[in-house]
Amino acid sequence: MSARSFLLSLISSALLLAACAPQTSQSIDTTVPVTDTASPREPIASPTLKPATETSMPATPGPGYYPLSTRTGNMDVDAVIAAVESEDPGQLQALIRFTTIPCTKAEGLGGPPKCEADEAEGTPLEVLPFLGPEGHFMREADLADFPGVSVIGIYAAYQLSDSAYSEESYPAGEYAIVFIGSDNQTHIVIHIRGGIVRIDYLYPPTSIDETIQRDASELILAPMK
Repeated sequence: MSARSFLLSLISSALLLAACAPQTSQSIDTTVPVTDTASPREPIASPTLKPATETSMPATPGPGYYPLSTRTGNMDVDAVIAAVESEDPGQLQALIRFTTIPCTKAEGLGGPPKCEADEAEGTPLEVLPFLGPEGHFMREADLADFPGVSVIGIYAAYQLSDSAYSEESYPAGEYAIVFIGSDNQTHIVIHIRGGIVRIDYLYPPTSIDETIQRDASELILAPMK
């Protein structure tokens, strides 16, 4: 047989084998199957963040503070938050607890409330203290004119420690709520002890976070970060 005849015979044999082979349109699966010798893994659950206790957690109205609808589960704190949220001065006025402080005729800033012209030195007065750049007092007789506070949200709430500033004329509360003022810069701190006993106004550059670190023994509502 010639070399040409031998080559043609090989080609014919190859074509015949290809024609006889079974045809399939499916691709070959080269994936190595997973053995079932081990138990399947349980999916890892994402941690659940537990917010302050409240009937519902509405969307935050702005960065860095809680909405006024937030509730903490602390009855004294929540009563004040609800009164502020209502924007009804009467509800807030009903929670004010006046402190009895003897008045003074001494001149200058700070110290006890000043006596009126017809009041003797040391006359006991029922007042609500305010702290800010200057301290002042609201007398019980002026309660009906108190307009409340103008705020847009809650920054934090906490139980006060012994480190919190306190003196006879400016008693500290058991709890404090930090509200964000309507200007989004002022922090209004309401002190609570069976009701509202003091209101502080903190303006920049006073650091509210440093104040909380100094004054808080336990956070009820932690600042948002």
